[in-house]
Parts: sequence; structure tokens; C-alpha cells
Amino acid sequence: MSDINIALAKLNDRLLRLEGELFVLRTIARAALTVGDESAVRMRRVVEAAKLALEDEAKRPLDRPTRKYVEAATAMIDELLAEAAQPGPLLTVIDGGKAED
Repeated sequence: MSDINIALAKLNDRLLRLEGELFVLRTIARAALTVGDESAVRMRRVVEAAKLALEDEAKRPLDRPTRKYVEAATAMIDELLAEAAQPGPLLTVIDGGKAED
């Protein structure tokens, strides 16, 4: 039973790491898409090309896990493209210091 708990703990750790990596990559992509310069235009083209590739992939007969991956990737790309409609700053500075009285 302890072997199962060890395996589950390792899988859980890996899942948390993957979620963190996805968060970072999505944040980088969102920032790159909304910066409002020439690189943002190139990034948008790459993301739109990925969307087309995923749409082509979705037309093929896929097993259930692969179909879920394709659907999740398509949803993430749609989210990135929707949020990138308005250019914005690459970074936002948040003043987290103490207020002076």
C-alpha cells in the first residue's frame, strides 16, 4: 500500500509541476501577444497557425485522451487570442510597499 502512496505522491508532484509550467508559458504567451509591437504580430501569427493545426488535428479520428488534449489546447489558444485583442503593457508594476502615514 505504501508503494501506491509513493506513486500517487510522485504523480501529484508531476501534475503540480506541469500546471505551474503551463501557467508560466501561458503568461509569457499572453505578454508576448499584448505588447503591441512587431514581435507581438509575429507571435499572433504563430498562435493562429497553431490554431489551424489543431483544427486540422481535430478532424482526424483520435482516441479519447488525445481528443481531450486537442480540445484543451484549442481552448487555451482561443483564450490567448481573445485576451490579446487589445494591446497592453508587457509588464505592470504593482506597488506593494507600505503606505506612508
